Amino acid sequence: MKKQSTVLVCVTPQESSGQLVEAGRILAEKNNAALEVVSVLPISSNFSRNEPATLEKLFSFAKEAGGDMAIYFSDDPALTVAAHMAKQKPALLVTGFPGEDSNSFVSALHLLVPEIPVSMVSRDNTVYNMLPLRQDTIPAR
Repeated sequence: MKKQSTVLVCVTPQESSGQLVEAGRILAEKNNAALEVVSVLPISSNFSRNEPATLEKLFSFAKEAGGDMAIYFSDDPALTVAAHMAKQKPALLVTGFPGEDSNSFVSALHLLVPEIPVSMVSRDNTVYNMLPLRQDTIPAR
């Protein structure tokens, strides 16, 4: 029996991450894929007053969209998500669109798992696609 492909959505404990879950749901439906949501919080995370409630909402959004949600605690979110992806082998990754003060999560993750296409969703719901790198174009480390 062939395993169903998965769309993996990376979220942070912010209300706006709900739009990422919705975008992931739409992409999963279009691709006849399962939906999975992942969030990585710093190890030393002292939850702000709103974070647990926001994570609970995101968990509910994921469940309503037919998906599951995993939460990790790590100080290296790109490496943690890459390890999760190695186990789950998603067909597509969905993230928010990096802002001016970005921590380079998307580019770091793209270097760690260059074979997975990335769909970045902007605040106005525009989807930008980052295609997989060909093996001969991966920069030397």
